Amino acid sequence: MKVHRRIRFGTKVLVGIMTVAVVTTACGGGSGSSSSTPASGEGAAASDVDRNATLRYAWTVAPNNLDPHQSANYQIDFNYLAPVYDRLTQAVAGPEIAPMLAESWEFAPDGMSANFTLRTDATFHDGTKVDAAAVVKSLQRAVDPARARAAGALALISGIEEVDPTTVKISTNRPAADLPSVLSSTVAAIISPAAIDGNVDLSVETAGSGPYVVDEVRRGDRIIYSRYDGYWDPEAQKAAKLEIIGITDDNARLNAFRSGQIDAMLAKAGQTDDLQTLLRQPQYQLHTFPVAQYYAVQLDIGQPGLEDPRVRQALNYAIDRDGINGALLKDQCAPVSQPIAPEIEGSDPESVGRYTYDPDKARQLLAEANAPADLRLRVITVAGLSPQQEMATAIQAQLAEVGVGLDIVPLPTADAQVRMGEGSYALLNPRLTFPTPAQSLQNNYLVPLRFPTAPSQEFTDAVNTSLDPNTSDDERISLYTQASRIASEDAYDIFVCGIPTQAAYSDKVYGIDQAGQADFTGIVDTRYLGKTA
Repeated sequence: MKVHRRIRFGTKVLVGIMTVAVVTTACGGGSGSSSSTPASGEGAAASDVDRNATLRYAWTVAPNNLDPHQSANYQIDFNYLAPVYDRLTQAVAGPEIAPMLAESWEFAPDGMSANFTLRTDATFHDGTKVDAAAVVKSLQRAVDPARARAAGALALISGIEEVDPTTVKISTNRPAADLPSVLSSTVAAIISPAAIDGNVDLSVETAGSGPYVVDEVRRGDRIIYSRYDGYWDPEAQKAAKLEIIGITDDNARLNAFRSGQIDAMLAKAGQTDDLQTLLRQPQYQLHTFPVAQYYAVQLDIGQPGLEDPRVRQALNYAIDRDGINGALLKDQCAPVSQPIAPEIEGSDPESVGRYTYDPDKARQLLAEANAPADLRLRVITVAGLSPQQEMATAIQAQLAEVGVGLDIVPLPTADAQVRMGEGSYALLNPRLTFPTPAQSLQNNYLVPLRFPTAPSQEFTDAVNTSLDPNTSDDERISLYTQASRIASEDAYDIFVCGIPTQAAYSDKVYGIDQAGQADFTGIVDTRYLGKTA
């Protein structure tokens, strides 16, 4: 089959999962006119970027896990790990899957394996070469549940072998056209074999091959990085130093931005009014990325009392999405009733607006399903994180109106998803989103950590068939629609609203509009950001 160098998955118009554009690129997703590097600065100009600058970016969660293979939530850990750890592939703005440590890849005719050809100019921070043996050792660790907490995210991989020093063959247990996209996550980060063999404690030390090395880790606060000299893609390390800071409190994060302590920040919907005041000054700007992720109360559909879909439908009808949007999210979070955003082809037209605010219908469905009179949900929130805390309180009051109790369980970031995966809990948080709808559906509903009780076989079959490279584009889109409709009709979540990722930044920051994964996961990839003097 054809060598795959770059795979693009549009949001407005879906491009087939096996459609590729072959491009000439000297450094994968980095330099030149490639869409993975900033095409415009929306403030600073590329020619003015100061290569000696320190760029400070504020995220909403403090650093916790430093071992990429132990990630319970890559959407959080990616922000701190991506500067240090390269992968075989990378997701860049678009969204698009582009080369990274692998210059190209080629699928077998049956779609059950792919050969990845490695670049020859990459080294680990300890000076050793990134070769096929190193990639094999690292990925074997990543897929081993005994050594990697995140192994479930790579469960499609059935074998990893060295073909020659620059070629790695990765086999899968199903047709896996999504393999290059799966490998772009930090859970598939390539770790130095010396660190693995030496039993280095990767929870406190790093051993990658990325554009930056870690200078200092301040637990509960930030990670400070320095440029790694000799990195193969200089455009991924425009700043000499990088600081990624976790500031949970929205006001504190905004005040740090206003006072110049940080150069850019993730902006939350609840900050709209304060931000608008600040944005009247020309030195402050805001970039809005397309909507892909959505807030949901993620359910365990096997929890006693929730097994009947009518009960879960009732919970959805009990929620006043417009009220939550207006009161807590400044009308920035459009109500949703299904897992695929309306902007993405494959969204189900019949499920748009399915769940209106109708407490009477909620009570009727609960009665028809003979729901327990004492039905209660234990809903986990990430402690101190807004607007989830406020949303949980609002949902608690709305469910109480239809006779359903809700206990709010605040937990640290590291524990929230793990507790959810144990079953009989719900989690109020954004659902993870990925470059393809199939990946998003699979990772949210076919992974026990995020969906403890398996969905219907019809849903599972639709998602898995959509991943077969021999499936036509039209059939694939139809399968997406079918799966999204099932998830909506059977109320796999209490769907709340879809919200765009927004980043506020000073006019000295370059490249925010091309900040990688923000298109579909809410992550602002800092590697390609720069700053003027």
